[in-house]
Amino acid sequence: MRIVVVGGTVSADDRIAIAAAGLALRGHDVRWLGAVPAAFLTSGVEPVGLRALPALRAEVVIGADAPRRLAIAAWLSGAEAMVLTTTSERAGRWGFLDRFAWSATASLALATDHDAHALVDGPRGLARERVGLWPDGTPGTTPDAAHPDTEVLERAGERTLAGHRAKRPRPAVFVDRDGTLIREEGYLSDPRKVEVLPGVARGLRALLDAGIPVVVATNQSGIGRGYYTAESVYEVMAVMRRMLRAEGVELTAIYLCPHAPGAGCPCRKPRPGLLERAAEDLVLDLPGSVMIGDKLSDVATGHHAGSRGVLVRTGYGAAEESAAHGAARAPDAVVDDVGVAAEWVLERS
Repeated sequence: MRIVVVGGTVSADDRIAIAAAGLALRGHDVRWLGAVPAAFLTSGVEPVGLRALPALRAEVVIGADAPRRLAIAAWLSGAEAMVLTTTSERAGRWGFLDRFAWSATASLALATDHDAHALVDGPRGLARERVGLWPDGTPGTTPDAAHPDTEVLERAGERTLAGHRAKRPRPAVFVDRDGTLIREEGYLSDPRKVEVLPGVARGLRALLDAGIPVVVATNQSGIGRGYYTAESVYEVMAVMRRMLRAEGVELTAIYLCPHAPGAGCPCRKPRPGLLERAAEDLVLDLPGSVMIGDKLSDVATGHHAGSRGVLVRTGYGAAEESAAHGAARAPDAVVDDVGVAAEWVLERS
């Protein structure tokens, strides 16, 4: 996501500001309107001035308790959605212009479980579907890509954007990571080794230009096996995001399963949990969607979700192709790389 934090509404101590800096660590393009707090400088958050907002082509604005100011920043930067944090007491003091800005913009308020009911049920309550919950537990005190607050803010922004853009469920393309988008390295944890494969940027850009969401769905069992930390995975993801962004590709979302094979997790591919979660969050039509990957388990994931499955010959794909005849259900197509897979999808969309 391309994000603007409206700095005049938050400080470096605010929960939502810390989580926004965590999004920068995940590779999102996060700009701070005004001077960036010193605590966030190493997170990749960059400053932006008011006059530079129109050139940003932002997607989401983030702040605290000031819908009117966020809406102005959204209008200037081209953002389609805003996510803010507030309390029932503060929201009760919003004036007419704040409430108009809130209702006229795709918006979501994040609150603690204690305060959420009051935000909805109070005399000037907000619509229930526009209130989200911060996770239980201790809020983050420093930017952390793996903190639950960062995850919640990421999903809040993506869901609010998707709800604004989608009038009805849309077909999507789900893409495996290792061996499909980036070179297979075997339990990759070193961001210096990230290498985007040929054809990937061209193919993803064509899908996004056609209005098709692109969602990465990846098993990262190295976390569950203890080979590397979640922070290492997000460092790799951040480098991949930035490399693709430099090629004009802004990924719609990334979903990962951190569990070891024996954990029985419903989101570990070839189980369809990651795709089902994404479909619920992003208003996606699974029967019309496609899963692309370099393993037959990726293809099976798509089939288990009711989608089509395409095998690419990159990564393990060439070896997997020879075993495809023994699969319970053959791939819907076998192609050289993601670029060709995108052409296959677009021809049938």
